Amino acid sequence: MSILDNVKAHFDKLETRLIEVPEWDTVIYCTPFTMAEKKSLWKFAKGDDFEFMVRTLILKSLDKEGNKVFTISDKVDLMNGASPDVITRVVGELSTSQTIEEQEGN
Repeated sequence: MSILDNVKAHFDKLETRLIEVPEWDTVIYCTPFTMAEKKSLWKFAKGDDFEFMVRTLILKSLDKEGNKVFTISDKVDLMNGASPDVITRVVGELSTSQTIEEQEGN
């Protein structure tokens, strides 16, 4: 097995994560970030932190079946009609939340 095979095998083992959002009475699921996803967001990270967070939320938020919860057309509503504190917390947890199995074991 090559190193690249090992790299890809490791990524394939990474699990879907969940984030409880009681303020929205929901649970958001997210898959691990790929480098391509990070690249697509990077241009917003330096210019506009708030748009970066909302775009991250749109890109990575999934329902239990793996469908996107938000679309880019929701950006205006998320920028103007959602709590910045909740969005900031959820986006922070997109990268740091426990796996579903870890949360169920708690």
